[in-house]
Amino acid sequence: MQIFIYLLIFICLSFSNISADEIKFKKTFITIKTEDFEYVFNVEIAETVLERNRGLMYREQLKQNEGMLFIYPENQIIKMWMKNTLIPLDMIFIDENGKIIEIFKMTIPKDLTPIGPEVNLKGVLEINGGLTSYLNINLGDLIIYPNLNGK
Repeated sequence: MQIFIYLLIFICLSFSNISADEIKFKKTFITIKTEDFEYVFNVEIAETVLERNRGLMYREQLKQNEGMLFIYPENQIIKMWMKNTLIPLDMIFIDENGKIIEIFKMTIPKDLTPIGPEVNLKGVLEINGGLTSYLNINLGDLIIYPNLNGK
């Protein structure tokens, strides 16, 4: 089943004529609450299939306080990859309550290896590679965004 999903995503991306400039991501602020601090990030929200498929591809830079929050309509196993992504990212996998379940640090640009834990999740926050280590963001910390649970 997962191979079918990856194949479908690959086909959609391969034949898509929509440029990154044509997708208008909703922008908002989220807070990452750690044991010691709260960090505010300016993020783009990827909640449609088209937005999630495009993600941060083709971006040459990302400001220190920026990122992208991928939200899925239902809890599910989420796998990401770095196809056409030009900058290393930290991928933060979160449950429906915003709790950080897994962090994949310094992902490799353009790598097609599926990335993600084998548990049902609600979303993924992507930020600059290395930032989770620098800010001491850890498993169990919280991503605060009111619409994460669809309410």
